[in-house]
Parts: sequence; C-alpha cells; structure tokens
Amino acid sequence: GSSSPTPSQAPASLRPTEPANMLSLEMDQTEEATYNELQNNLAKASRELSLTSGKLQSRSREEQQAELTLKALNELPEGTRVHTQLGKAFLTQPLPDVKNNLTKVRDDSRRETTTLSEKKAHLEAKVKQIETEAQEF
Repeated sequence: GSSSPTPSQAPASLRPTEPANMLSLEMDQTEEATYNELQNNLAKASRELSLTSGKLQSRSREEQQAELTLKALNELPEGTRVHTQLGKAFLTQPLPDVKNNLTKVRDDSRRETTTLSEKKAHLEAKVKQIETEAQEF
C-alpha cells in the first residue's frame, strides 16, 4: 500500500525544521541575550557614573567651603572666640581646634575628590567602551 511520504517527498512546509534554521534561531536568541547584557551593563555603568559624579561635586564643595572658611579664620587674632554649629545650637570652641577640624575636613575631601575623579574617569571610559560594543553589535 501507500505509506506516508518520506520527509524529502513531503511539502516544504511539512518537513522537519532543518538544523540550519534551528542554528539561526539559536544564534538570534544568543545575540539577543548578548545585546540585553550589553544594555544592562550600560545602564549599570551609567548609574554608577552618575552617583560618582554627584559624590565628586559634593566633596569638591566641602573642600572649597572648608578652604574659604580657613582663609577667613586665619585672618582672626588667636584669642578670638569662635562658634561652630551643632544642629540648631552653637558651641564656643578654641580657634586652633576649629582650624584643625577644618584642615582635616579639607584634606579628607581633597583625598576623596582625587579618588572619585579617578573612579569617574574609569567609569566614563567603561561607559564609552560598552556603547562602542553595543554599536558594533
């Protein structure tokens, strides 16, 4: 009798999927996963860059404020009574103590600014690299 047609005799629409088509579909899924990973990496790096930029600006302001305050305090005579703010209250403190505290704040901010600047430059390069990879993809 008449058996069902062999795969090579069946119409093209009924033949089993050829390995080349499956490979193509698999490649598309792999490419999509790679692209999605690039997008996620770009978003993460951009967020980190934004946070680092904000911290950098904040530390720069702290450094400048401490520097300006120190300049003003250096013009005062040694025995001058100085008040520092603590919440809503003010405390009287010796001028040398206030200067030492401001010097520490300025120096710490300066060190952190340097570190954050390096981190920002690294993150900018990373974002640029990921963007380039995404465009080449």
